Amino acid sequence: MIAGGSARAVVAALALVGILAGCTSEPSAVKPPSSSHSVQSSSSAVVTPTPTPSSSTPSSSTPVVPPLHPLTPEGLWWGVDSTTPIGPASLDNVADWYRGHPRPLVWGRYISGHYRLQPGELAFARAHGIYVYLLVPDSNCSVCNGGGDLCGNDRTASQANADADEAVEAAIHAHIPAGTMLFKDVEQVGTCTGELTPEFLRAWFHRVRQTRYLAGFYGNAYTQKYDFVKAYCAAIAHDPQLASEATLADDEPEPAISAPRQTIGPANAPRFAPDEPACAKPGITRIWQYGESTTGANSTDVDEVLPGTGGLLAPDGSVTVADPDLGVPGQQSTAGPSSS
Repeated sequence: MIAGGSARAVVAALALVGILAGCTSEPSAVKPPSSSHSVQSSSSAVVTPTPTPSSSTPSSSTPVVPPLHPLTPEGLWWGVDSTTPIGPASLDNVADWYRGHPRPLVWGRYISGHYRLQPGELAFARAHGIYVYLLVPDSNCSVCNGGGDLCGNDRTASQANADADEAVEAAIHAHIPAGTMLFKDVEQVGTCTGELTPEFLRAWFHRVRQTRYLAGFYGNAYTQKYDFVKAYCAAIAHDPQLASEATLADDEPEPAISAPRQTIGPANAPRFAPDEPACAKPGITRIWQYGESTTGANSTDVDEVLPGTGGLLAPDGSVTVADPDLGVPGQQSTAGPSSS
């Protein structure tokens, strides 16, 4: 999530031109239709918001009313991720920044670390019909620790176990229900070349899987030479459980990096095409961060999520169940979860 993509801003800006050129209209207010497959049962009431039309030309005296959860042209879920809490200010920021003043259907947040989930965030998300996926921060980072890169934390099984334990403890403390997926964020830090190891990935995955939670990875596969790709492919070569159970989220390419205000949104979201490890099982990559904010005026990055992605926190208090037959790129899908 906290990516060092600004070095590719010029290239990405050229790609962004193609996205913007294809958008000729504002998205309409769309509520994802019900589907009986999608979430585990819960005694909580299902949040079923009523679509609210938005004005295409709001006046300065008329507050902007975000349409509820518009989908992408492929019928995928449109969402955001952030280091800032989910709340009134961040929801207003999304409506102000993205074209069509949308409300995201899904939101990515950290469960632990400096930008961890805050009390009240999940209740706010539920009240606004927003699904949440949870990330675990990378202890390595770019341009930090007083200005330099921080390395040395993604090497050994013991480091992975300690990191996984901290994430699980944070999830339990936050009353995160069983079956939720924790996505381990693995950044490509320039001076930490070769540090991420297959041992770290395997140990982290299995440590989390010994608990009530599921384990996934949020990585960078911009090239097949990146550390995440090499470590992941080496890990799954000897670990079929990791290969089939660990959902992937990818943060490259980012054709909408540095997109100006009111230029991108659900209606002109690109075709689902994340970079992923060549060794990855088809359909295992379910989340794509296709745009990164590089300005303090926008507090979120922008995502696409395939319908049928399991392990997300649902607005009715339950957890989504994986359905790999939904959301296959190239197929039109308007599936949105409901209680089973």
